[in-house]
Amino acid sequence: MRKSFRFEGDLLSSSTIKAALAWARHGGKIIALHGVDENGNCTCGKPDCRSPGKHPIAELFPKGQYSATSNTAKIRRAFKKYPNANFGVILPPGMVVLDVDGPEGAETFKKLNLPPTLSVRTGRGTHYYFRVSEALPKRKAPLPGIDIKDNASGYLVGPPSMHKSGRRYRVRRGETRLAVLPADFKRALNRDERRTAQIDTVASFKSGSRNNELTKIAGSLRFRGLAETAIAGALQAINAVACSPPLDADEVERIASSVGKYEAGHEAAFGWLGDVEESTPQFLAYPYIVKGALTVLDGNMGQGKSTFTCAIAAAVTTGKPPPFVGDIEKGSVLFMSAEDDPSRVLKPRLMKAGADVSKVRYQEEPFTLDERGLALLRQELSANTPALVVIDPIIAFMKDGADGNKATETMHFMVQIDQLAREFDTAILIVRHLRKARADHAMHQGIGSISISARVRSGLILAPHPDDPRLRAVAHAKSNYAEPGPTIVFEMQSTGPRSHPRVKWHACEPELTVVDLLAPPEAERGRPPRERDTATAWLESALRKGPVKKKVLDGWAKEEGISLPTLRRAGEALGVVKSKEGKASVWALP
Repeated sequence: MRKSFRFEGDLLSSSTIKAALAWARHGGKIIALHGVDENGNCTCGKPDCRSPGKHPIAELFPKGQYSATSNTAKIRRAFKKYPNANFGVILPPGMVVLDVDGPEGAETFKKLNLPPTLSVRTGRGTHYYFRVSEALPKRKAPLPGIDIKDNASGYLVGPPSMHKSGRRYRVRRGETRLAVLPADFKRALNRDERRTAQIDTVASFKSGSRNNELTKIAGSLRFRGLAETAIAGALQAINAVACSPPLDADEVERIASSVGKYEAGHEAAFGWLGDVEESTPQFLAYPYIVKGALTVLDGNMGQGKSTFTCAIAAAVTTGKPPPFVGDIEKGSVLFMSAEDDPSRVLKPRLMKAGADVSKVRYQEEPFTLDERGLALLRQELSANTPALVVIDPIIAFMKDGADGNKATETMHFMVQIDQLAREFDTAILIVRHLRKARADHAMHQGIGSISISARVRSGLILAPHPDDPRLRAVAHAKSNYAEPGPTIVFEMQSTGPRSHPRVKWHACEPELTVVDLLAPPEAERGRPPRERDTATAWLESALRKGPVKKKVLDGWAKEEGISLPTLRRAGEALGVVKSKEGKASVWALP
């Protein structure tokens, strides 16, 4: 802890969330606690609650103080959901608080004759804050009416939380600095209960490696389920005979105390279902796009997937829902696009959709979602907490050398992305291209392993409307958290040969199914027209960088072995926009 630490700025704020975030910035860890209502009752709802306003909200912090966090995104989400919550803080290292309770504690504190320091008024007493250069002994001499809190002894209710008495925790006027806790006071706290044991062995842990070796032994014991007291006893015995020279007994106690807070091996892997608070699935746009989970949008190249995602993103930035949903969460959007140029494609397309582009972030540095990429994405989500993340296309972001068709590799990749969606409670919309071969299920039609389809909670498929090729339809192919929504219908209206199309929403068509969208046209049923499919994919790639003169395209197509009639049919399939540049014909993607 910095020696110049002062209670100032947001640490003094009357806003609980601002104060909690300030503590996190100063090295503390935060837990959202149930608040106190106007009648002095705990908001947990239990009439016989024994710690009103002082116990963690289990839904957000299921492991109590061991779920404490300094992650600002988590803290913001907690107080956004529970604006009247109190907060607890696990003090940063180097800080100690004497929690003086009632008249008995006040009398004890007076006799200690400690230097003036910053203090906080509580419901029944006072918190006195001090600085220390080293940790206090684990077992301390009792002080009547006073509880001593430090980094290793749980959390402290922070100001301006509400006490059950109706009074808020408030920093007292006067001293804003933290005094140093006197050495004689720390010595007086020490209780000589050092445990030793005789072990017939030769000292083997030399100076420089003693802490590390004892910590490893403590970790092994903790993994096997031993509690802190048992770990401390074992370490003291080993320290006495195996360390040369032995560590100070207080240092050994600190190792045991620190490691004793770790979860035992099975504790991290299992829990009691009765301790889990039920929650209702939340949606960015009900029922199509889920919050805190993955949604996939599948579709062929050049059919309007990016136009559709930009229209949804624009609605998020403005909070104005499209007509097929009742409402949409307003917030920022992060685009991770491996295909769309931000200046020539992404921003113009979003502006055409009416987006507030000041609320849109984009991936400026190309990277895959390997270990480094996931760390970068985590930092971005923590810093800006977008309501929507678009990853387009998902296969392009798998790490180099990964096989998107292998279930084991793909599942591990998808689990990591899904964990980010859960941790930051954001909606992640991933985009895939469709494979040419017909699959046995609509959700297996997308490129890559079926592990992708298995991990998402909502699956959408975009394709041309079977009755009107001018229109596009988005059908619900998978919906784990709600009844599937009716099929969305829209039109991409041209706004000029060198401008991006504008989306015009049409009425939803509940009777139109994903089977209808994926069924081949009557004229094409049987063997698929492979030459046209190849030409369509090639033409989409050739036009992706911008408009091209038709004469130039003809030459390129000839070199690829594509006939002019096939090229024309490919252009019709893509819905290319044709215009004139002087006397020359120019083709462009819609």
